[in-house]
Amino acid sequence: MLSALVEGSSYDPYEVRVTLASDGRLASAMCSCPYDFGGYCKHVVAVLLAALHRGETVTVKPPLEVQLAGLSEAKLRRVILALAADQPGLVEVVEKEINWLTTMPAGETSGVAPAAPLIAVDLAAIRREMRKDFDRINSVGGGDYSRHYWDYDEAGQFSPDDVLEPHRTLALRLLDAGDAAAATDVICAMIDEWGEGTDGLDEWIIEGNEDVLSEAAQELDTLLAEALLSQDLSEEQRDWWLERISDWEDLSQFEIAASALEQWWDYPPLAAAMEGNFGERGSWEGEAPHYADELALVRLHVLERQGRRQEYIHLAEAEGQTSLYLNMLARVGQVERAVAEARLYLTQPDEVLALARVLVEQEEVRAALDVADHGLGVGEPWRGRELARWTVQQAQKVGENALALRAAQVAFLGAFALEDYKVVEALAGDEWPAIRSDLLQQMEQSNSPNKIDVYLHEQMLVEAMAVIDRSFSSFYLERVIEAARTAYPDWGIDKCKRQAEGIMNAGQAKHYDRAAAWLSTARDIYRQHGREAEWQAYLAGLLDLHARKYKLVPMLRAIRSQ
Repeated sequence: MLSALVEGSSYDPYEVRVTLASDGRLASAMCSCPYDFGGYCKHVVAVLLAALHRGETVTVKPPLEVQLAGLSEAKLRRVILALAADQPGLVEVVEKEINWLTTMPAGETSGVAPAAPLIAVDLAAIRREMRKDFDRINSVGGGDYSRHYWDYDEAGQFSPDDVLEPHRTLALRLLDAGDAAAATDVICAMIDEWGEGTDGLDEWIIEGNEDVLSEAAQELDTLLAEALLSQDLSEEQRDWWLERISDWEDLSQFEIAASALEQWWDYPPLAAAMEGNFGERGSWEGEAPHYADELALVRLHVLERQGRRQEYIHLAEAEGQTSLYLNMLARVGQVERAVAEARLYLTQPDEVLALARVLVEQEEVRAALDVADHGLGVGEPWRGRELARWTVQQAQKVGENALALRAAQVAFLGAFALEDYKVVEALAGDEWPAIRSDLLQQMEQSNSPNKIDVYLHEQMLVEAMAVIDRSFSSFYLERVIEAARTAYPDWGIDKCKRQAEGIMNAGQAKHYDRAAAWLSTARDIYRQHGREAEWQAYLAGLLDLHARKYKLVPMLRAIRSQ
């Protein structure tokens, strides 16, 4: 971090703060001057130049943590009081911290704390990193709205993952390592900085990102709920956390974490459900709230991490988490039950694939293929392509060629990709002529452009050309022209002319090189079929028509001389 006072047009010097990444690159920069025209102001540039060329003028100070470490209690109190006197807005922040520290019940963390930190955690670094990310978002997407008028769809858009992902990953690693207290500290730091950062965003950035901001807030809510449920908190401690959550209500409702604390694990319908006693309402006494699925997943994560598998199975079944329920049945060895219920209840290929993979992990390959065979017939073909491809590989390993062939056909019908077509061809053997006819007939009804690859593979040029004629896309055009140039030269020449003339007639000077490339292809086809005179006459007409286009004419003359 570089900080400096820079003299400018104002009476008071401007305050500049520059943050550098670990590799020396500029991460973010802020200046108190009124400059707002994109990029960084000259005052930021001046600070960077001074640091680069006049390093001896830069005073290096140790981190704040180091400076505070050697102070006595009296001196620390003096620092805090002086800051509060100079910046009255800090008083409320200090009071809130004092309240949290003094009201938190003893033994805040889980009953069994790790003997030593399992994973290094630097909360100050997390806060700095998130502040830097929000500074970057504001500097790139904020400022004068009029500067972004013509690219409004892109301006101000950002992904919360860019800010949250590394810290979310750290929190989950801590939970997996059994350090729920440290994970909670990380999540609380994330919540604090997320609230501060979003409050500081320009209003029009917030309006353009309402959905993603809401989703990110809910994700923080579920993370906090999972971290709290992973600890052995007393009723007094849970009440303290509910009070703290209420302080965050301006950021989000934090409904999931609040419900987790209020119900805990001894909420009667929940406790009964985990014992296998539940009705249509699952683990709820009344109507389930809109976030019931999210809270159920949080509880299941905790139960799985704690090895409480039977309770996991009961709760997953009670809450309608069928895929997770069946996967856990397979993991605990109830394979026949998992397969039987999968045939009854799984209706999506991705759920079938998840169970099949678990069964393979359990070395239950035959059961996995049984489930996969069922999955090939559920859902739309395009949804089942991944399952079908997986089934082909697994079936071939154990010599189930009939299943592999069936799965390969399902995979092809999912996207009409040439690679899947070739797999069917390789597996079909003597059945290929009949299967080929059926696949081509079904493919003909599809609007997928992928079928062009299949038509070219089969030398079905007329069919490939017909797809191009019905399409507005030119993605496959060059390949079809190349394939058809010997048998259907006029078709290829006409397509090349249309592409080139569209560019030239519109005066799209920056694309003239592309027009020239299309004309070169047309010329080559003319010459391939001994029609040089026809080509020269056409080119002469173009030169006359576009004689005043000074950038295009040299390109046309170059084509003629080649």
